[in-house]
Amino acid sequence: MVSIIIVNYNTKQLTLDCIRSIYKYTKDIDFEVIVVDNASSDNSVEAIRESFPIVNVIEPKENLGFGRANNLGAKYAQGEYLFLLNSDTLLIENSIKKLYDFYTENQEKLHIGVLGCTLVDKDLNLINSGGDFPTIWKYIFDIPLRTINRIFKTKHSSSARYIFNQPITKVDMVTGADMFISKEIFDKVKGFDKRFFLYYEETNMEYNLTKLGYLHYIINHTKIIHLEGGSMAYSNWKRKIIYNSQTLYFKLNHPNIFWIYGVFELFIIPLRFLQLKYSFRENLDFIKDNIKNIFK
Repeated sequence: MVSIIIVNYNTKQLTLDCIRSIYKYTKDIDFEVIVVDNASSDNSVEAIRESFPIVNVIEPKENLGFGRANNLGAKYAQGEYLFLLNSDTLLIENSIKKLYDFYTENQEKLHIGVLGCTLVDKDLNLINSGGDFPTIWKYIFDIPLRTINRIFKTKHSSSARYIFNQPITKVDMVTGADMFISKEIFDKVKGFDKRFFLYYEETNMEYNLTKLGYLHYIINHTKIIHLEGGSMAYSNWKRKIIYNSQTLYFKLNHPNIFWIYGVFELFIIPLRFLQLKYSFRENLDFIKDNIKNIFK
């Protein structure tokens, strides 16, 4: 059996559409759907239970974030395999069966930890499905590259670019939108680190799995629509969460050179005020929060 876990936070319609697509396309495999609702205020729980009584809806009393909510869902999972699926995704074919078949047939041979499939946007154009592990040096080099890209309309990056048009692509990490993993392996690595509220939790988990000898892959035998950003609009709050999680990831996994990251962040403080999509007060608030998390 596959336990499909969806974390919902005020994304009622997205989650309903996601669940509807699961039941429409998933055939010839035993599965259950578990929704962990992070204390939503949009009547998500009532709507899900009314539309899909068979779905197991779990209601923590607070917003646990992505990782802890998935950990909670995994505790209730009856399946030998977990499929962690974002609420802003849509199945358009029998993807879960195809992922299950590939995983079970190749798990030992390929030492599979996490398996994902090709992600596409609503127009079925290929989008990011996975990539390299972030490093402090890549982050530093990408700052000037992003400036060059904005000026010259280019797409330079210090990370490898994956096209995902091969039957199988080995990646450092599968994006958190669709992660197929055996429950045994998930439990072995103790799931997601609860210190990550949102972002980088899947990166950190897959990094830990890699240290245990597991590898991660994207297959293009099937595709899933990912409405990127549909579950959370960009804001200064979101920017702070992303950077806080990035800082924690570098602290945990690159402790010997973390000081370089701290010095670099101090060096580029003046550039933060050039982020014109935010007000002066928002940029100042971000800088204070960022520095506090680096040096605490």
